[in-house]
Amino acid sequence: MQLNLTLAAADLLKTEHFYREILSLSPQLMPLSHLEDNCLLLSFKNMQIVFQQRQSMEAQHPLLFQNLDRILPGAGVQLEISCDNLDHLQQQLADHHWPVVYELDDQEHQRRELWLQDPDGYLLVLNEEKFASHGS
Repeated sequence: MQLNLTLAAADLLKTEHFYREILSLSPQLMPLSHLEDNCLLLSFKNMQIVFQQRQSMEAQHPLLFQNLDRILPGAGVQLEISCDNLDHLQQQLADHHWPVVYELDDQEHQRRELWLQDPDGYLLVLNEEKFASHGS
């Protein structure tokens, strides 16, 4: 079974740049068969995140978007991404002057987290298991 999550993006090129250049992921721009627009696809093991241009989504589903202007599109959405090298990603964020909301060093659960927002305000929690390779 696979989960597909579709999210609205104000600017697909900004979103692609963020996920590719800053987070070092491999998003793919894909044509949408029923529209002239593209979508951006982020694939993980059992999940895909599909970013679609907000205007296209609004045209297709106006009832879903009738109150969207009242809040930031990413409000209430948290995406957690496990990382192998959080130090590298933290340096990438600093190099691109991308703000980190906060850092968490969770000693109890032996993990470290960076909390930030993507270009559309979706909350990302980047985490790394600090001692996953060490036996207890």
